[in-house]
Amino acid sequence: MEARKPISSDRSISSHKANDKEYLVSVKNYPMLYLMVRPNGTKSWVYRYLSPTHSKNKRISLGVYPNVSFARACEIWRDYEELLSRNIDPKDYREALKNSIVSKTKNSFNHFAWEYFDSLDQTQKGNTLIRKKGRLELICSYIGDQPISEIDSPRMLEVLLDIQAKSLNKAGKPTDKAERCAGIASDVFVYAGARGFCSSNPAALIKSQLAKSSYGHRPAITKPKDLAKLLRDIETIEGDLNTINSLRLLALLFVRNGDLRRMRWADLDLDVGRWTLKPLKGQGKVNMVKDMVVPLPRQAVAILRAQQQINGHTKFVFYSETAKKHQIISDATANKRLKDLGYKDIHCAHGFRATAKTILQEQLKYPLVLVEMALGHTTKDPNGTAYGRFEYIDDRSDMMQKWADYLDCSGIINLDSA
Repeated sequence: MEARKPISSDRSISSHKANDKEYLVSVKNYPMLYLMVRPNGTKSWVYRYLSPTHSKNKRISLGVYPNVSFARACEIWRDYEELLSRNIDPKDYREALKNSIVSKTKNSFNHFAWEYFDSLDQTQKGNTLIRKKGRLELICSYIGDQPISEIDSPRMLEVLLDIQAKSLNKAGKPTDKAERCAGIASDVFVYAGARGFCSSNPAALIKSQLAKSSYGHRPAITKPKDLAKLLRDIETIEGDLNTINSLRLLALLFVRNGDLRRMRWADLDLDVGRWTLKPLKGQGKVNMVKDMVVPLPRQAVAILRAQQQINGHTKFVFYSETAKKHQIISDATANKRLKDLGYKDIHCAHGFRATAKTILQEQLKYPLVLVEMALGHTTKDPNGTAYGRFEYIDDRSDMMQKWADYLDCSGIINLDSA
């Protein structure tokens, strides 16, 4: 090999020009470290050594100059010399480190989070996927690179408490963001666990440790004149009778939107005027009724008979052929329509409950116990016994009919005096 002046700095590298053949230049004070100069002008670092495990000569490329600087090449040389002093082959060590990184990547929370997310495409609607993607991105920013089997409950609690602390409403109270993140993290652990990559679900234990979420009062109209205008505005919606009829019934029955969307024909007796249901919030909640009967006023029955012409052949009153998961209209549909009508931060789908409660008591002078029973809240007699679902059914039927007549009058007949 032609003798060349050893490299001692970045400046000395420039003196070595390309020839017809590649050649090596040694580095002063760094035995076995060389700069390889190729005919095309490319210069790269090479480390040549005798393997302590295989007793044969090997070489490792350290990268191309100037991407790997002279100083950096010397740092790597020191690392490899230290490995050789411990009888560790640098090339074997580098390969093992690479395999370890690849293994950790394939077994990371990130890997399973997005594999699970991809599996939802055929069962979840677009808006739902967008929300879940955001939550996964947030969780992955904390634990995405960690092997999923090494994530424990204390780490999940740390993550979710930090998310909770950064997700407050205008009143400074926590929203349900951390709770929802815990839910989808739990789904990822279940997904990975079913495939044998983790043996526990650390997110499942955390929900009870989070502060109760609070969004404050939902926006609701409580003035008769404003309610009259809202009812008129709802009647201006064109097409999509599913949504229009759901808004009409929310105003008439003031049940929760989730219960209305899941209304089944099997639970309705339109001849008698009764809807029997198990409210979603009543399952597992101590202050909510588990079974409920909603008396149906004439106006509600008329709307349901019209709805029967649309979806009478299906299980659900508000069936939607475009829905991927439950085959019913989305929980966001009613609120989107109200927002389109200009009622953002003024009135929402849940707000019909506050509307009814306020006006039934203030304007129509109905007692609180009847209103609370209509809202699906647990109410008790003076002896502390909870009222059953059929208690005061006649009085409640009268109240629901009077309320429907009031809406008819307010919304259509007499706007100015409402």
